[in-house]
Amino acid sequence: MEKKQCGAKTRSSKPCQKAALANGRCRLHGGKSTGPKDRKMHSESLKGNKNALKHGLYETIWLDTLTEEERELYQQVSNDPTVQVDNEYRLSELRIRRMLLRIQQEEQKDKPNPAEIRAIEDAITKVQMNVAALIRENGKLIDMQKQKSDGALDQLVEVLERARTKFQG
Repeated sequence: MEKKQCGAKTRSSKPCQKAALANGRCRLHGGKSTGPKDRKMHSESLKGNKNALKHGLYETIWLDTLTEEERELYQQVSNDPTVQVDNEYRLSELRIRRMLLRIQQEEQKDKPNPAEIRAIEDAITKVQMNVAALIRENGKLIDMQKQKSDGALDQLVEVLERARTKFQG
């Protein structure tokens, strides 16, 4: 009797040669998988899944995953191109707030995991370094705006106005 082979595509792009289990795949390619434990596994239940979230440094923040309080904060963020640095700063503050809440939740456990708390604190430090860079960038943008409005444009407008009245009058 010939054993059925798994046949899943391997890294070398060849079919897997291991013996298949009851569902047609070997143990490495999902043969022992029983599927999700939650029978009502829909795309809605996956939206905003935080099961594997450790510290939140790389967490994607989408509008539909924000809490009501965060939505209010988000609405206060200006979309003016001159304040894009400010927008990023505000999102960083939200990220830090979420990470601080995760530390608080970890500390409230019966046996808090110090390594996990340290990892979150390290992630907060990285975000704070990004915030410092944003503040520097904002300073550069302000300096550039000051240079653009050094009065030269106003002087040009005055010269053109005088020339116009001279030729009209």
